[in-house]
Amino acid sequence: MLNIIYEKRCQVNKKVYLILNTMLKEKERQIVLDCLYQESLKNAKMHNTAIEEAKRTAKLQAKLRFDHLSEREIRQIYSNFIYKEIVKYIEKDISGSSTMYWVNGGPEKRKMRIKEYAHYAFMRMPENQKIAICGKLGYKYIK
Repeated sequence: MLNIIYEKRCQVNKKVYLILNTMLKEKERQIVLDCLYQESLKNAKMHNTAIEEAKRTAKLQAKLRFDHLSEREIRQIYSNFIYKEIVKYIEKDISGSSTMYWVNGGPEKRKMRIKEYAHYAFMRMPENQKIAICGKLGYKYIK
């Protein structure tokens, strides 16, 4: 879970608010930072900047955004990452079998059906199964 590291006072509109700065454990924190970095990098590439400059600015933007995220937003980003990883795991598992080969279907249709089924399977999956898959993948499951 999230651990409270320290308290920091912040002055906004001449009022002092007590902000609890929360941090994930190092691995989960790095995952959230990587997700923010990828999003920032995608935005920087849309503005047609040089690749090296885009990478540097994306890294700085990711760190700044992470510092200003609430606990709920951090959990949401991490949960989205876990969702994608579990769905990818299910897709890979099904792709290795001969499941969802249909007579009039091509490889693209099969991939679409597998993706749709993986999403459905994740949504219907009980918590203990999600925890077990996260354990196999080496991640920590946070609700």
